[in-house]
Amino acid sequence: MAFQIDFLKRWKLWFVLSGILLLVALGSLAFRGLNYGIDFTGGTQLDLRFHQTVSSTAIRQVLDRDHLSGSTIEFLGNGQKEVLITTPAISESQRNRLLHQLAHVGSYQEIATNRVSSIIGQETERTAVLAVAIATVAIILYITIRFELRFALAAIIALLHDVLITVGLIALIHIQLTQYFIMAVLTIFGYSVNDTIIIFDRIRENLHKQRKNEPLQDVVNKSLNQVLVRSINTSSTVLIALAALLIFGGSSIRDFSLTMLIGVFLGTYSSIFIASPVWILWRQRDDRRRHEARRPRPV
Repeated sequence: MAFQIDFLKRWKLWFVLSGILLLVALGSLAFRGLNYGIDFTGGTQLDLRFHQTVSSTAIRQVLDRDHLSGSTIEFLGNGQKEVLITTPAISESQRNRLLHQLAHVGSYQEIATNRVSSIIGQETERTAVLAVAIATVAIILYITIRFELRFALAAIIALLHDVLITVGLIALIHIQLTQYFIMAVLTIFGYSVNDTIIIFDRIRENLHKQRKNEPLQDVVNKSLNQVLVRSINTSSTVLIALAALLIFGGSSIRDFSLTMLIGVFLGTYSSIFIASPVWILWRQRDDRRRHEARRPRPV
């Protein structure tokens, strides 16, 4: 099926839409902030399954009495029976005392207890930042070597667009950041760049076949139309799988799936509507500068 869609005609509209999303994302990061889990902050996490429905108020009262008011309470599943309680780092005696007091809220089964020291949390944060930095540099080098610097910078702009909006929306809905979140972000890096490279490869191929008077905009539009079906089919398959994980997966998998769902959708969108327009605008600017440099100057 051949499409004849003019993707570049409304590039200003796509830029405005992305600008609005970026403002919302940056605003949520600035005013709401990220909800760091114990993987980053350190602490103790108790996974308890009560035999009857319990209220967060009753659990909160127990935590407040034990001077753990900064703790978070998260119910898992549909009913209010399984609960995830995350506290600052506590000793074994404090943990036993807390579990004893929670027995007054209702009888329960202890599913798991996870402990992460603050030092390990800080190391996780440093490792995450380093992983993102290395991935970014590797992407720039790879695309620059395979294509050209303009393609690389356009891909990085689209990638930053995807990651910033994804992280901002995660901050907005206050999902807790765990090691799964870092896995999701790095996967989004790979998926977004892969989609962009496929489009750029087709643009480069069509540039070699460009007719003498064929406008650059027509070459890019033709390239986007040629890979559109492939992009839609690939993205739809991934999004359906992620939606299934989001609906039927556990708590940690649901957070990972939602992050991926947002990132994959944005990656598909930015590859077509952000990366390609950024590249062509940059290319046209450089062409104008070269043309002006060759123009004879008046004596």
